[in-house]
Amino acid sequence: MKIKKVHIDGFGKWHDQDFDFTANPQIIYGPNEAGKTTLMAFLVSILFGFADGRGKNRFAQYIPKTTSSYGGSLLVEINGHDYVIKRQRGRNGGKVSVTDSQGRQGGEQELKQLLGPMDRSLYQALFSFGQRDLTAVDELNRDEWQQHLQQLGAVGSAQWDQLIDQYQKQADHLYKPRGRKWPLNQDLHQYANLTDKINQARGKFHRYQDLQADLKTNKEKLRQTQAELQKQQPLLQKLEHLQQLWPVYHEWQHSHQTRLIADYLTDQQVTMAQELQVREKELRRQQQVYQQRLARIDHQSPQTTKHSPQSMPELQRLKEQVVELQAEEALQHRQQTQVNQWQQELTAIKTRYHHPLPAPLTSQEKTELARLLNVQPLSRANASQPNGDPSRAAMIGIVGGFVLFIIGLLANATFITAIGAIAAFATVMYLYYQRQGSHSAPVTTDSQAIMAFGQKHGLQDFPPDQWLLMQGDLQRNAELTAQLQTANQDQQRYDHQLTVFNQQLPPALQNLTLAAVRTKLDDLLEQGQQARQDIQVNTREKATIANNLAQLNQDYNKIHQQKLAIYQQAGVHDDNQFTQYLANRSAAQSQALASDAYGQQLTAEDRQALAAYANRDELMTVLSKTRHQLAQLTLTISRTHEEIQKDKVEIDSLVEDGTLSNLEQERANLAAKIWHEVQEWLRYQLAIQWVNKALAGASADRYPAIIRQAEQYFALLTDHRYSQIDLTADGIKVVRRDQEVFLVEELSQGTAEQLYIALRLGFVTVMSDQANFPIIIDDGFVNFDNVRRQRMLALLEKIAEKNQVIYFTADDRIKDLDVKILDLQALKRE
Repeated sequence: MKIKKVHIDGFGKWHDQDFDFTANPQIIYGPNEAGKTTLMAFLVSILFGFADGRGKNRFAQYIPKTTSSYGGSLLVEINGHDYVIKRQRGRNGGKVSVTDSQGRQGGEQELKQLLGPMDRSLYQALFSFGQRDLTAVDELNRDEWQQHLQQLGAVGSAQWDQLIDQYQKQADHLYKPRGRKWPLNQDLHQYANLTDKINQARGKFHRYQDLQADLKTNKEKLRQTQAELQKQQPLLQKLEHLQQLWPVYHEWQHSHQTRLIADYLTDQQVTMAQELQVREKELRRQQQVYQQRLARIDHQSPQTTKHSPQSMPELQRLKEQVVELQAEEALQHRQQTQVNQWQQELTAIKTRYHHPLPAPLTSQEKTELARLLNVQPLSRANASQPNGDPSRAAMIGIVGGFVLFIIGLLANATFITAIGAIAAFATVMYLYYQRQGSHSAPVTTDSQAIMAFGQKHGLQDFPPDQWLLMQGDLQRNAELTAQLQTANQDQQRYDHQLTVFNQQLPPALQNLTLAAVRTKLDDLLEQGQQARQDIQVNTREKATIANNLAQLNQDYNKIHQQKLAIYQQAGVHDDNQFTQYLANRSAAQSQALASDAYGQQLTAEDRQALAAYANRDELMTVLSKTRHQLAQLTLTISRTHEEIQKDKVEIDSLVEDGTLSNLEQERANLAAKIWHEVQEWLRYQLAIQWVNKALAGASADRYPAIIRQAEQYFALLTDHRYSQIDLTADGIKVVRRDQEVFLVEELSQGTAEQLYIALRLGFVTVMSDQANFPIIIDDGFVNFDNVRRQRMLALLEKIAEKNQVIYFTADDRIKDLDVKILDLQALKRE
């Protein structure tokens, strides 16, 4: 498996963050509090589930405080195929989904298929280690080293031993040979009673007798097998008892007197030093509480002072502007209604004519036009007939219609507007037809002058007899055009003011409505006022905390000096040395009684029985063989039960009596229940045998390969100064290039850590063909100098050929090496 990309929706301090793990090895740098541990916990949580939040895991959930999102996803490559593993908030470790490159989705079952037998504890034990693991290397004794290597050779052997004990307890809760209250014991007793009742009710016939004979034979076989099982059980119990006593026996054999250390301190001085330690820790805790309160106040201060006092007048000025703009906005809405009415009237005027309308004539130009149109040199007297002046009446009709039309528009009365338009139009048509009749006889006019007048004033596209009649429409057209232009200028001025105002607003308030902006500004003004109050409160609280811290520092220094005075009498300098001093003091006092104590735990019979075995391995071999024999006996019992059940089923088919049928049915149901309980008991017994065999096989097969691979890595890390690793009766030994042999305890801390890393990486290399997972290292090379660190990085590059390597470090010296790193501190600044 290789992790290619990481996306965090929300996890601890990370939210909506992407990481690209294209480099291999992937080196991730960040100082303390940069988020390294959070990122590392996120990778493990997506693969194996979020912490449940109970007990000590309540601080391991990393629930974010700044976002409601919780979880994220990993893009991983497994066997050449890409999968997206996504996990979000939910029960039992979170809701998980797995999506392949074809878009097919799955859930928890698909993820288990991808991970195989790997779980969180096994992954962290094998593929993840850090400086804490390396620091503990120097404290391991020979047995602990051997047990640790055994666990590397046989994956999770310590957990498997616990599993064996768990299976044995569960099996004992089902059946015990001499028990009466256990479920299987009670069901077997009831089964025997039912069998007696059935035999009394069953008729005698040949097939029945054959079946009964076969049933009897199987029962006898079952009895003998169970007897043999009961015979072997005490032996197994005795061997298991000897196995438990072997560590005590081993210590009893190898117990010896150790040199007593001088007791420099009295019991009263030890008690006083311990009391001073407690008081010192309490003062340190109180100091941390006050410092955390100061940090929390400083962390909250940028939020409470988001709006400085200098920005408040600006916000007030913006609020006043938005009030003015709201008033202007209401005016523009009312004017837009008037503009729509003007536009409708202008459209109606233009619809009456088929050509563009010229400018209206002035009063002088109208007089001149009237003079030109009324020039009749041959018969002027004909113009004054007894019928009256039609032109004057027509003008009155036209003017009256336009007056009604204007009144209707201003009063927003559609009916009056229509009456005025109809009256004006009817008058024009009446005048037109009257003139057509009156001019049936040719009248002589000054046509050239009229045409020149029309060309001059843009009236050439209209009949001369309409020039005077259309002046009202032309005048209204000019007025409406001017009013629309003025309204448009007002709208442009308002839009400009609004644009300038929006540019003065913060980006978050731009493109909002004026009402929303006003509400936001009110909120910001209120927040600014609250911020000033918070600053005053925080200032007073910080002053109080500073005074308390000063007093605590004085008390702490006084107690610390008293404690150091007692330490000097004991020849120690710090708490760790004093703790070791107390341990040595106690060990020296109790070592004289250790041999007797061990001897009292062993009876003479136990010592004699344990003396029959040369070592623990020989005892474990005999124990394993006994367990195997018990498993075979259990299997024989299971098969015999199966044969008995077959015989009973066939007997059931021969029985026709109702009472007997009921008894047989009851016995069959009971037999099925017994069979289920036996299978469950056998499953536990077989699982115990399988685990023991698997441990032995795994240790014998993989351990030598791990040691050989670790020797190569150890030689590379030490520049071939050491060439061989041996596990002897005296402990773990390494052979130097000049063939000089050293115990692990004789190595420097850095070399011991290199040995530990070589063993861990040797295991990963040997197991990469069966369990290929990313290797996560958390600040594992703190004690390495630049040369050793360069060799370690070269080894990681070699390991990266088969496994992905992810290395987290807070050591800024990594930047001095020629390697590509992912800087979390720089990422946060972006």
